Amino acid sequence: MLVAFQLALTGLHELSEARWLPSSKGEMAILGPIVRNELFFFVFIFGAAMLLILREWQAASHAKARKESLNDAEKRLLESQNRRQRRWMIAGATASLAVILVLTADFIYVRANSAPPAAQAIDPMGDIVRVPISAVQDGTMHLFTVNAGIQSLRFMVIKKPNGWGVALDACRICGAEGYRQEGQNVMCRHCASAIYIPSIGDEGGCNPIGVPAHVEGGDIVIDISALTQASTEIPK
Repeated sequence: MLVAFQLALTGLHELSEARWLPSSKGEMAILGPIVRNELFFFVFIFGAAMLLILREWQAASHAKARKESLNDAEKRLLESQNRRQRRWMIAGATASLAVILVLTADFIYVRANSAPPAAQAIDPMGDIVRVPISAVQDGTMHLFTVNAGIQSLRFMVIKKPNGWGVALDACRICGAEGYRQEGQNVMCRHCASAIYIPSIGDEGGCNPIGVPAHVEGGDIVIDISALTQASTEIPK
């Protein structure tokens, strides 16, 4: 039943991300961490540990009530069994606590790592922005901010196998929550969706909002107007 529930939530998350089902920022924030097994299994293991301790406590209470009607030999046998049960209960509770502490530390570590990555401020040159190719050709996600009138726009540039991915640090579902890189994927910081790097700049799902750009000499050139137009697609 647990696996079926997990699969159902995963299917709902994927259909929502693909826009086959209506989706919202709040829905993706709830489903994302559950699908990625961060919060869901933490709560499940904690609940299982509590049920185990409760069951052992109830068993000990019933055994104590039975003890009054037993003879001396039976009482000694029951006490021996109770000691073994207590040892197992303590061992089980200790192991469960250790697992919970490890998962909690991992959960906190992931949350700390999901803080917004630093973005480099870049000055526009008239109506365009120039990003030196030499600064972004290492295959990792690079974030920049540029002032466009009264607003500051945050965008990413990343090298792809088939060119360059240029997009806002925002998407059409989760808004301006931004992204972080994790291995070969770019991860949405809001719903934890993994974005395949070669698809950055393409429309669909939780992909960042693409921005047209072209290579000119040793620079990637982006029109400020294209960034501004793309920013109108960010949900408020």
